[in-house]
Amino acid sequence: MGFREQLSEDMAVFFNPEEFAEKHTINGVGVTPIIDNDTLAELYIQKDTETESLFTDSVLMYVQQSELDFEPVPDQYLDFDGRTYIVTDVKLAGGVYAFVLGVKGH
Repeated sequence: MGFREQLSEDMAVFFNPEEFAEKHTINGVGVTPIIDNDTLAELYIQKDTETESLFTDSVLMYVQQSELDFEPVPDQYLDFDGRTYIVTDVKLAGGVYAFVLGVKGH
């Protein structure tokens, strides 16, 4: 088995709702992202950023590129589970977006 095949199998495990992923909606479309606010908290602490409202106002998620019909970009507004957020950071690697959503004004 080659690297790409192994990576594909690993991704299927990580993005499985029975394992690490959760069912959510982004702009009304069902997706299965991995939410990782533990890593987000670590990043905020490393940057000496205010963490008081972190878990109610920010979300770090990983979403397979194939699940989205758009490319998320900073300063873009998204509806995540019925709440409006702004994309504050986004990276694409290996077919997976890692992006942070925040509430404008925080």
